[in-house]
Amino acid sequence: MELDNNVQQPWRGQTTLVLALLAVALGLGNVLRLPFIIGEQGGGAFLLVYCAVLAIVVGPLLIAELTLGSLGRASPMGSIQWVASLAGRDTRWRWIGALQALLAFLVATLLLVPIVVGTEAAYAIYQGQWGAASAGEIVSALSEIETADHLRILALVVGVVVFIALPGPQVVLSIVGWILVPLILGMLYVALGFALDVGDLSAANEWLFKFRPEQLSRQGILTAALAALSTLGAGVGIGLVFGSRSPQGLPLIRSVVAVGILDTAIMLVTAIVIVAVTAAVDVEMTQGLALLVVSLPYAFVNLPTGELYGLLIMASILLSSLAALIALIEPMVAILRREMEIPRFIAMSIIALLLYGASSVAITEDGLRQTIDGWLVPLLIPCVLGITALFTGWRIPRPILRAEKYREPFLLFYGWFLLLRWVAPILCFTLGILTLLRLTN
Repeated sequence: MELDNNVQQPWRGQTTLVLALLAVALGLGNVLRLPFIIGEQGGGAFLLVYCAVLAIVVGPLLIAELTLGSLGRASPMGSIQWVASLAGRDTRWRWIGALQALLAFLVATLLLVPIVVGTEAAYAIYQGQWGAASAGEIVSALSEIETADHLRILALVVGVVVFIALPGPQVVLSIVGWILVPLILGMLYVALGFALDVGDLSAANEWLFKFRPEQLSRQGILTAALAALSTLGAGVGIGLVFGSRSPQGLPLIRSVVAVGILDTAIMLVTAIVIVAVTAAVDVEMTQGLALLVVSLPYAFVNLPTGELYGLLIMASILLSSLAALIALIEPMVAILRREMEIPRFIAMSIIALLLYGASSVAITEDGLRQTIDGWLVPLLIPCVLGITALFTGWRIPRPILRAEKYREPFLLFYGWFLLLRWVAPILCFTLGILTLLRLTN
């Protein structure tokens, strides 16, 4: 196994894998969208669809990607090529790795926008600039921020990401798992205590958990499924990279189950904090950037001692997004390093420049951001995942997969294999077709 020159040995242990995957999942978990959509689309009914897709599609696919990475021990493209050769299949399947890296780049571009604007909003709260401010005043203050200021923050964020990720995947996994996750969980714990004291918990329970199937539309079902597909980091090369750096013989199925349960629980805790606090000051629920930089700041600064707790919840959201961003650049860097033999520093510099350029346009041009977020990513995710499921479930002989999961009980392995072969590809391609039909109507 090829290692980075400055890293003596790969990280070890199941806990590191679980924590690193959890950090990525938290950053990709749609926390800025789901609190609003859950309440709008039937509360518990929406959550039921979301959790079902998570369990029978997303989890099995992430396990498949970790398995391919563990077998191949190379870049996303190299791992799939090696596994295809081992199985006697066409090595052109390796382009799945390139598709996943492209998708990772698009998702990273989208993530940088709320990180930049959210950082500016968090700084304003820290400075006390929005004390008892109205929502309109917050919007006005944000609109006065010049594009040059946005781009300076963007350059700073990209520079921090490159600096953290430069030592290599082993160090990245340790930093993301053992430093960022405890920080995020600690901030959420404190913010939850604040929400329990001053928030409207009955409103949060009604909005998030009351089972209202009559409010769940067909569009809501599709939204729940697509949200689940994008929450654990499947389809963007992270599983392939993490798997290639993991010790052999880890119980991957049980690790991913743990990540799925923890991610869903933490997402719901964050949603409870957001809904309870905004309901306490009669703020209308919103989603996306409006929630992060308008509704949340307004709600917290208009509650006693709310500035501190608002800063904590916003910092936890931004840190989780940063953790996901650090992991998202690794598939692209790995391909440049392994397939094109470009030194790591130069490869990271290339990716950083491309990300800065794409995100600069996404920040200044709403049309591009909406195209990527509303059309390109929702269409690519189910298609890429469907192709990955076809390759792993139908082109790789079961004994090869079983040998990589020898520590898993046979029934657990066989259940995963059946879901991967018969459920995941059908549902993924169906979701892709439905998404295309929705976009063309």
